Amino acid sequence: MIRILLYPNIALPKKNNTLQDRSYIEFLSLFINQMNIKRSDIFWYIILPSSDSRDFSELEKLRKSLYFSNTYFINLNIPDYPLNRIHFDVNELKQKLKLDQYPIDLIFSHQPEISRKLKLFFNIHTNLNPPLIGYLHLFELPKINWEGIFEYTIFGITEMESCFVNTAYQKQLVFEEARKIFKSSICGQLHEKLEMFPDTIIPKNIKTNKSGTYEKIIVWNHTVDEKKNFLDFEKTILTLRKKRNDFKVWFPMMKDTHRLSKEYRWIINNNYKSKKEYFKILRKCCVGVSPKKTYGEWLDATIEGNLCGIPYIVYDESYYKEYNNAGDYFKTRKQLLLLLNTYLDNSNYRNEMASKAISNYIIKYNTMKKVEIVSRKINSIQNKKKTIRSKLTNKIISIIKNESEISHKELLGKKFLDWDPNIKFDRYRKSILKTKGIIENDYLSKSKKHRNKRFNWKSIYRYEKT
Repeated sequence: MIRILLYPNIALPKKNNTLQDRSYIEFLSLFINQMNIKRSDIFWYIILPSSDSRDFSELEKLRKSLYFSNTYFINLNIPDYPLNRIHFDVNELKQKLKLDQYPIDLIFSHQPEISRKLKLFFNIHTNLNPPLIGYLHLFELPKINWEGIFEYTIFGITEMESCFVNTAYQKQLVFEEARKIFKSSICGQLHEKLEMFPDTIIPKNIKTNKSGTYEKIIVWNHTVDEKKNFLDFEKTILTLRKKRNDFKVWFPMMKDTHRLSKEYRWIINNNYKSKKEYFKILRKCCVGVSPKKTYGEWLDATIEGNLCGIPYIVYDESYYKEYNNAGDYFKTRKQLLLLLNTYLDNSNYRNEMASKAISNYIIKYNTMKKVEIVSRKINSIQNKKKTIRSKLTNKIISIIKNESEISHKELLGKKFLDWDPNIKFDRYRKSILKTKGIIENDYLSKSKKHRNKRFNWKSIYRYEKT
């Protein structure tokens, strides 16, 4: 398990937050979610503002957007913007960080201007010395208002292994400002440590109808068996057909021998000879429908349609929302009927939802590219950490093996190690986790004992004999 302290660029949220604030929070939520999809060995300890009666509802929205099975919130009395950029209460952080319960392996600071203070805090007040990486979230503006904290930002970046920016233009803006103040040696460090995320690109598999038009065709590109999901859709369509006859329904997986294909002329069945022809017909459709999940291929079929420019009405469950939380959802046939009528009647709304589906895919695709780069950087930093072999190391490993399972707090407590707070634990931890048979609990543990969200932020070492 890699335990990361995330210091986001968030002051107390307000109802009138700027577009930049909202875009950053959306990015952060998506970033953590995508990182969770890629790997399951990271736990996030996220610094957030403490509750404030003025903006309690906005703070709850923020927490909800960042709440995952592997996130734990550390609430601090963070000053209002812009003072949050240069200050946190050291004594409060020392009290609330609870490093006796878990170690911190890495700091991911989204406020580079406060990073030097974080580094100093860990060096003086803890038995850890975690490396830092950063992210500088800037808009594409001709001139950036640094609010008088530019020097803090540059010094913070020099404390990091790497600091990511979104574009080459943003990197250039930082350099231009730095040259006015700092010597070439500092600018040289910036050149090494500022890393650009990949440029935003449109995936090649997004191919919509070139004419920009569509026909009133509802597509069900799933199986046409006699199970409940299909039969519910069949009843919905037959009900809709009684009220209007200006649409058709395409079933790409339906054969000529199917009872619906024989009975209704407005049913279009499998009439394509190749995958290329399948996509050509799909791009002409108005809207697709995806039912309650029974297996993964149904999400794949939905994504396949979205990439062709087709919006989908999907069953209301988290399975689909993880992919596109801005789509239209249904739970009852009545809701589905209402939405189908909307899509068939309102071309502007239909096209807007198609655009949202494509935009959502582009954003997630590009976020995953960023996730891959940060993930590689995390691995690189972890691999560079050195182990330490000594009598104390052997003692630590013996204790874990003898106990079979022991918490971080117990291990360092008076009963076992009575750890000297002046001795950094990082290298010993690396030695522990490199020892064959010793693992650390993770938030996806199958054991009921370690599955409780309330306690999975704690570190527990286990020895499994092979």
